[in-house]
Amino acid sequence: MCVAYPGTVIALKEEGREAVVDFAGTVLNARTGFLPVREGDRVLVHAGCVLQVLPEDEAKDIESIFNDIAEIEGHTKPYAAAEAEGEAGNGKEAQADERT
Repeated sequence: MCVAYPGTVIALKEEGREAVVDFAGTVLNARTGFLPVREGDRVLVHAGCVLQVLPEDEAKDIESIFNDIAEIEGHTKPYAAAEAEGEAGNGKEAQADERT
């Protein structure tokens, strides 16, 4: 079974061909391929490659699912901070995607 995880791009390297992605505190590099990725984008990553840029609401939904699975299994929620931020109603709206 293959699993892809949502993360946030915190920096770009190699002229945008590689992204530094934060997965709730774990930071890794991921290849971007031909995807136009920007700092702050929410992305879905599998096997060191960015599969797609996610809308904020989809990224939060996936994080919530991973938190639910962790809770069922008796593990620490991997996206606990993101979940708490969402419950606090931080007022941030998803930014419009204006890629060309």
